Amino acid sequence: MPFRKFKKVLCINDNEITLWVQRQILNKAMFSEDVVSFLNGRGALEYCNKLISNNVDPACFYPDLIFLDLHMPVMDGWEFLRNFSIEIWPYFKDTKVIVTSYSIDEEHSERAKAYPFVIDFLTASLSTDYLKKLQTSLASYESA
Repeated sequence: MPFRKFKKVLCINDNEITLWVQRQILNKAMFSEDVVSFLNGRGALEYCNKLISNNVDPACFYPDLIFLDLHMPVMDGWEFLRNFSIEIWPYFKDTKVIVTSYSIDEEHSERAKAYPFVIDFLTASLSTDYLKKLQTSLASYESA
């Protein structure tokens, strides 16, 4: 069964090498038509607010998925999640977030998953195998 290719994925991480690797993996897996990257939550939040203020069609321009690091300067992942839930999610109802953190603190995982749009807490590096499993789980989630 062929999987749908996502229109847009946002990657938010303060490490430029990690962002480059994520982009390469997403492109190799042919996971998304467009990958947009930000070095902190504030830049990503401003980008999302700009999409909303420009009244662009959600089906075409809003991100399907966000990979979010927790520990960043300027605006960390926790602050992004708080702001996203209030300012952005009412407009981006179909957007899902995957928190990417090397933290194995169960409290962090539970805290992140308390947001209804957070679907996973990834403590390992992004991989094509993970993306294939993700597409399968999202396809079954959408058909339910």
